[in-house]
Order: sequence, then structure tokens, then C-alpha cells
Amino acid sequence: MLLYKKTKKKRPAFMLVSALLATLILMMIAHGFMLMYGGQFTYLQAAKTASEGQQYAELVGEKVKLEGIDAEEVTSKTNLDTLTGNYKDKDWQYTYEISDGTEDDNGNIFKVATIKIYKDGENSPRYTYEVPLSSLGNSTDGLEVGIVVAWTLSSNPSDNYLECNGQAVDSTKYPKLYALMHNTPDYRGIFLRGLGGNSASLGELQGDAIRNITGNFNATDNNSWNINANGVFYGQTIGAGDRGDEAGEYKKYYFDASRVVPTANENRPINKAVRYFIKAK
Repeated sequence: MLLYKKTKKKRPAFMLVSALLATLILMMIAHGFMLMYGGQFTYLQAAKTASEGQQYAELVGEKVKLEGIDAEEVTSKTNLDTLTGNYKDKDWQYTYEISDGTEDDNGNIFKVATIKIYKDGENSPRYTYEVPLSSLGNSTDGLEVGIVVAWTLSSNPSDNYLECNGQAVDSTKYPKLYALMHNTPDYRGIFLRGLGGNSASLGELQGDAIRNITGNFNATDNNSWNINANGVFYGQTIGAGDRGDEAGEYKKYYFDASRVVPTANENRPINKAVRYFIKAK
């Protein structure tokens, strides 16, 4: 005798509820992952923005340090690309205020510059940075970024310095120097001269020149064609000739500056060669 077990078919409504529950669970799991990893992404973005704000604040700080206690406040938000020259920095702004100065017994003046960095014109700053200023100077190592030094060795100094050979300045590695110039000056083979007197304008290359060299000569016909010359001129008899009724001599005149001054294939003072480097960070 065969026995059959009767089974009930699942109702469509039950299957629909099960599917909805499964979908809801999957959505909750996905939402949890989004919260977890989305939060990490937001944190990384905030950290990156804060780091950029700090970098910009320090860059503005170098500008203020160069101006010293005479720095004038910038109270209106100013785009950073006007300072760095990089269009990508146009979304960042800066301001800084200078505190009233205090004076010690020795007459030294002390002030504090408060720098604020903004993003996209926001009302609240992304980063605030204070820079102490004093009439004693602001550099911790004695040299400000942008100072040029003479180097007497063939080996290079530390990477805090760049050789003055016209090379491009890396804005990422040397942001403080890049804010001042995009290329180092090229001082190879030239002498540096203090501004003023007969110098050219600041930073302008002045061509070589010498002071005027003078001399004169004359010849007299007194049956001997005597030569009278001085300075850079001198004469020489190069042969006899016939002037018709009288015998005569041919004379040749020369110009020779070495008879008056030392000469070479260039104009130069007494010198020793050095290499020029600029403080980059």
C-alpha cells in the first residue's frame, strides 16, 4: 500500500514578505558599509584640506616675516593665487592682522601676526596661524628664505639651498621660495654689485664696459719725419722711400692698450671663483 504525504504550497504573499525582508537586510548592510567607509573618506578629505591650509598659512607667514614689524595688515580676503602665481590656488584666501607692538627695555619691538586661511570664501577659517615678529629678526637659523650665499666648494650644500643657475623652483618641495620666485637667479660667471651709483636696476644684468683709453700722435716733416706719440699710440719706421727731391722714411702707427692697462680677452677685477646658492627652505 502506497502512502503519500500531502504538502502545502507556499503562498505568494509569504514569498513576497521574505524577499522584502532580504532586500531590507541587504540595504542595511550596504548602508553600514557606506557609513563606515564614507566616514573614512570624509576624514581623509578633511585631513588633506587641513594640511593644505597649514601649508598656505606657513607660506603667507614667510611673506609676513620678510616684511617684519613693518608689515601692513591684509583684512580683506585675498586669493592666494595672487601670492603664489598658481591658478589652482584661486579657491583659497588669506587675511592677517598685526597686533599692537610691545617694546622691551632695550628698545626691541615685538608683534604677532595672526594669519587666517579660508576655502571658497567661507566665513570661518580653515586654519589659523600666528607668527611672532620682532625688530631682532624672525629667522630661526639666521637666514631667511631667499638669501643668497657664496659657496667655495665643488660639492653642494644641503638641499635647503638651490644653486643660482636659473633652475626652476619646485613649488611642492620649496613652497616658500616659490612664493618669491619661480626660477632661481642665474649668477654663473658674473659679479654681484650693490644697488646704487652706476649700477643697473635691481636684478637687471648690466653689460661689461671699460673706462676710456686715450692717446695721440703727430708727425713733423723736418726732413726726418719725426714721430711724436704717447698713450696707447706708438710709431715704427718700416722702410726708406723717395719723396722726389728728398729722401724719406715710411712710418707706421699702432694702437696698443696693453701699453697703458693690463689686458685679457675679458674685462675683470682681481677675483676668485665661488658658487652662489639661495636659501630655499
